[in-house]
Amino acid sequence: MNDSTWEYELTKPDPADFPRAFEGFFAQHHRSFLRYAGSRLRNRQDAEDAVQEAAVKIYRKWERIMAHQNPRAMAYQILLHTLIDFYRKRTRMAVLDEAARREAPSVADFGELGDHAVLDTALDELEKTAPLQARSVRLRHLTDLSYEDVALCLDITPGAARTNTSLGLAKLRTLMSDIPDAGKGDS
Repeated sequence: MNDSTWEYELTKPDPADFPRAFEGFFAQHHRSFLRYAGSRLRNRQDAEDAVQEAAVKIYRKWERIMAHQNPRAMAYQILLHTLIDFYRKRTRMAVLDEAARREAPSVADFGELGDHAVLDTALDELEKTAPLQARSVRLRHLTDLSYEDVALCLDITPGAARTNTSLGLAKLRTLMSDIPDAGKGDS
């Protein structure tokens, strides 16, 4: 165990010490946090790990979050940054772990990824060119949030959430039609 992992283990909060407001907030939003993380990471276990990591960060900043005019939006920002860092950390650890580098992915791993390859590629491209639209689409359609909830999470108006979602879906349709289907070859 390296020094930074040891430090993290020592400072991890005890769930018995969580304030009731935090517990209620997290319980209320846990399911949508998981759906959002799952839409980004495409692996339930990774999504659960990332949400738990974000929960620790949210807890540590709880007073600041509650003082913010839109606590939910701030929590989603923390979750988004945690998701961005999640695979970076995993990649760094895999490089250090010789056994992980030698382990080849299984056919099932590729099959699971292939089911969503075109959508993932299109969403990644949309995230590069129009991040607010991509986040609006993910929250509205992959997390099943209402436009009002999307607006709260992104700190925009409900009308802007509708517009960004609509524009994002239109761009996604175009992007997806331009991406060749990875699972189909010439026959």
